Amino acid sequence: MKKNEAQMLAPSKSNLIMEYITQILSDTDKLNGEIEFNFAKINNQNNCVLDIYVPMKNFEKHLNLEITSDHSLVLYEQVLTDLLNFLYSDTMGVTKYYSIKSMSEYFSGMVAFNSIGSKLKINFNTTNPDFMILIDSYIAKYDEIAEAIKKQDSPKLK
Repeated sequence: MKKNEAQMLAPSKSNLIMEYITQILSDTDKLNGEIEFNFAKINNQNNCVLDIYVPMKNFEKHLNLEITSDHSLVLYEQVLTDLLNFLYSDTMGVTKYYSIKSMSEYFSGMVAFNSIGSKLKINFNTTNPDFMILIDSYIAKYDEIAEAIKKQDSPKLK
């Protein structure tokens, strides 16, 4: 796969991921779930795959994202950009990026949530140093959007 092919495919794959997140967070029950980006060998290629788990609904989905692992950052950049749209929602949101490394867990991502307390951990599972460049951009855009929203919602002083 060439990089331009991954760039053409990334928006539709990210849209699919956003649809799953929105559907899960639109449920009227308070849910906790996980989305994990991983890699799997499919047709002799190491592809990006997505594993979605929502135990309370007995929901499990595994998706081949059809983008090879060497172009995973193209997909991640699109997903990070699309996740920022949740900041404009009245009922859903997304946290800043954070990372937890312990003996029993490695988490590198953020949490999408809704107004009733549902949480969906989105784990990018990567230690790629170039990913941090994307995260720096995500955090800068996150802060910019949050500040603009805060200014809109703040009462005007007389």
